[in-house]
Amino acid sequence: MKVIFGGYYIITPIARPDYMDKKLIPNTILSASDCICDFHPEINILWGSSKEEKHKYIQRLNISQSTYKEMETWVEEKFKREVFAYPQVFTTLEIAKEFLCKFLSHLSDAKIIGIGLSEKHVEEFIKYEEPFSEAENQNGVERLLLNGLPIEQKDLKFLGYEVIGYENGGFHSYLCNRLEKDFNEHFKFILNQNGFMPSLEDAIRYCNYSNNEDVGTEPVLWHPWAIYEYTK
Repeated sequence: MKVIFGGYYIITPIARPDYMDKKLIPNTILSASDCICDFHPEINILWGSSKEEKHKYIQRLNISQSTYKEMETWVEEKFKREVFAYPQVFTTLEIAKEFLCKFLSHLSDAKIIGIGLSEKHVEEFIKYEEPFSEAENQNGVERLLLNGLPIEQKDLKFLGYEVIGYENGGFHSYLCNRLEKDFNEHFKFILNQNGFMPSLEDAIRYCNYSNNEDVGTEPVLWHPWAIYEYTK
């Protein structure tokens, strides 16, 4: 199956929140949704005007003021070159690795993940999101999917599938909506050792359920996104 590249992200996992079912969900959560995990850089802070939020971000990352300023400059430069896209999408593995090495090498739990969709689901995504805004205003995921390039799996480990829905450049996860309990009630819900759905067929089944308006999930189109992790 051809998987179309949707972007690279740098994220830090979190401990499972209390609202998630501990019998179904692992102790540590890795997700492509920034509703759940911390994504780096937090572009709304970098491009925001709040000095207080910037200061808190510097403290949270445990970096110096000068390193933070360098990060802002780096992001702005790469955004102009269109190798970093809004909101926090790295368009190449090399650029993601450069950012991680340059600014976050001290964060031992920071990870680079890649995401992608099957060709069939890319067609559904594009049809649902049409008409796209003007090209210069497209978010990173939209632009990358429209390019139609397959994800390069060298140095990437396939983790499994996550049921996530796209909105305004980011994603909601089935976990945000506590759907693991619904999936377990209506289907055979099992995650693999990586904390993701091992079967595309099962992930599609969960998506079909989540897209039912009667379920009351986030008003997005849920898709089975393939999740990869950079392993070197």
